[in-house]
Amino acid sequence: MIRVQTLTLAFLIFLTFSVLGQSASQFVIKGNVSDGQTGETLPFAAVFLANTTVGTVTNDKGDFVLRVPKPGSYDLIIKFAGYKTFIKSTQFFEAQTLEVNAKLEVETRQMRGVTVTAKKDEKWKRNLEDFKRGFLGTSPFARECKILNEEVIDFYFDEEKNIFEAFASEPLIIENRALGYRIKYVLEGYMVYFNEKYSSYWGYPSYEELRGDKKPRAKWLRNREVAYMGSVDHFFSSLFNNKLKEDGYMVQMAKDVEGKRYLDRNELDLYQFVKPGSTANSKRLEFENILYVTYTKELIPNHMGISVNVSGVPVSGNKQRSHFFLLEGKTYIEFEQNGYVYNPLDYLVSDYWGVEKMGDLMPIDYKNTRSANK
Repeated sequence: MIRVQTLTLAFLIFLTFSVLGQSASQFVIKGNVSDGQTGETLPFAAVFLANTTVGTVTNDKGDFVLRVPKPGSYDLIIKFAGYKTFIKSTQFFEAQTLEVNAKLEVETRQMRGVTVTAKKDEKWKRNLEDFKRGFLGTSPFARECKILNEEVIDFYFDEEKNIFEAFASEPLIIENRALGYRIKYVLEGYMVYFNEKYSSYWGYPSYEELRGDKKPRAKWLRNREVAYMGSVDHFFSSLFNNKLKEDGYMVQMAKDVEGKRYLDRNELDLYQFVKPGSTANSKRLEFENILYVTYTKELIPNHMGISVNVSGVPVSGNKQRSHFFLLEGKTYIEFEQNGYVYNPLDYLVSDYWGVEKMGDLMPIDYKNTRSANK
């Protein structure tokens, strides 16, 4: 699991997030954070809704109040140095006050049979560059991202299983100058599976608006729309509303047969595979094989230098093409109207979406003015 160290006072102060909506909210989360063994309360613990701009910290008695600005499904995250991350899935579709008394468990980490690269030498620096490419991405927006506390990242390599792992002893602090966000990211896992030839990372980001005058803010607003349109979140939001074609998406199905991939050239009506979800506010995409998604309303700029043909399936022109498939044993992807996916580790994306990583991700409470004005 994740090894943790004591947070500095500066970082604790830095964790004071701005909560959206100063007026009274219908949806409130309040509670207390304490040590699960001793019962001692934990002041200045970070409390936030993952993938949003909503968060706060506990007071000197370990108490907190979090006001949720709009209905939806959220992951409530509580993080304190030296303790495991507390995670609670919440749903707000009717006015309510949710009480959460979080008893945190001490974090321990066992490292057996792995090579540790904790010393900040040349090897560590090379590993760091590989990590940033895999975590932030390689897009133009990713190039404007900077991890402000790189020194908290360490690396491990399991020689027996041929797996590379990165972890952070504190939440990563990322400044995205392209989109205008400062992000605190609780990294739960980052793995590169060399034998299987894929990588994955998972964790819990919280977003805070950067301050800027009129000129950079105008740039950020433009870039945010570019980042959102054609993204995974935008795709699933469009699918939920049965508006894929209207929003510029073309979907095709492919199959792997005896080591070769065959793409059906016909456009697929993907909505026929959408079923009711586990809640009244979610839907499920149930499918087999591989789905190719082409976004036609935005071309890949020449300066990006992105290859969207890593799968070997022919690609015409410079349209944004991605593909995704379910991992073994998984049968569906469940999602909500805003594009929020319940089970993001159950499927893998590649090609264009594979290039767009943390440097291009938007909070789920982002309001797209173009869609809102339709």
